[in-house]
Amino acid sequence: MHLAMGLVPIVPILLLPFILIFFVIVFPIWGLALGVLGFFLLVIRGLNVLVKALGSDAMEGATLGMEKAFRWVLTFGGFAQRKKPE
Repeated sequence: MHLAMGLVPIVPILLLPFILIFFVIVFPIWGLALGVLGFFLLVIRGLNVLVKALGSDAMEGATLGMEKAFRWVLTFGGFAQRKKPE
């Protein structure tokens, strides 16, 4: 028991490289991807509204696909997504 308590201060030092990699590399790339996809989602939604006003559903599939892609990136590739009831 005393040996395990002696290792407690070393755990944060061992985890530091993983924390730095996540916050310096992964998190900014994720945020940039969310920003780009969010912008394209807004553009495609706007085009969908314009096309619907003209009487067509030509952009509906693209809008649904972009929403699905945005949700996928938002949840870290589905990793943080809630499980759907079966």
